Amino acid sequence: MNASPDNSGGLVGVLRPAEISNYRSIGTIPTLLGGALAAGAVVALGLTLVASVRRRRRDLALLKTLGFTQVQLAAAVSWQSTVAVGIGTAAGVPLGIVVGRTLWDLFARNIHAVPAPSVPVLTIVLIALAALVLANIVAAIPGRLAARTPTALILRAE
Repeated sequence: MNASPDNSGGLVGVLRPAEISNYRSIGTIPTLLGGALAAGAVVALGLTLVASVRRRRRDLALLKTLGFTQVQLAAAVSWQSTVAVGIGTAAGVPLGIVVGRTLWDLFARNIHAVPAPSVPVLTIVLIALAALVLANIVAAIPGRLAARTPTALILRAE
């Protein structure tokens, strides 16, 4: 039986470092920060795709001349988006796991806690799949812009 701080006997609750006891004070800030970063990434992807379609109008018109349909042009933009997000996910997920575990180990040892990090595999897989689906949804507007590329006007400039 542990003695209480005033030596009167009795039980004392689990003593935890202040860093662990106060973790609830941050509330939903990590979730909001993650959401804001995701929204910024979606906007950046959309702007990049729109700029790519505008910059490659001549190439898209040439593909249209060679027989690409509007659906195929939109699919090309969708694949561009999918590849970009796929490469980012393939590199970012393992890197995030390694860096996250390393930083958690450092933090836990610093506050004299037992470092026992866990990796929520299902959550990570669902987020990666959602990123790919969202990338294709974002590619819909630039894909329509690519499909509506006026072939004659762009190629006439030559």
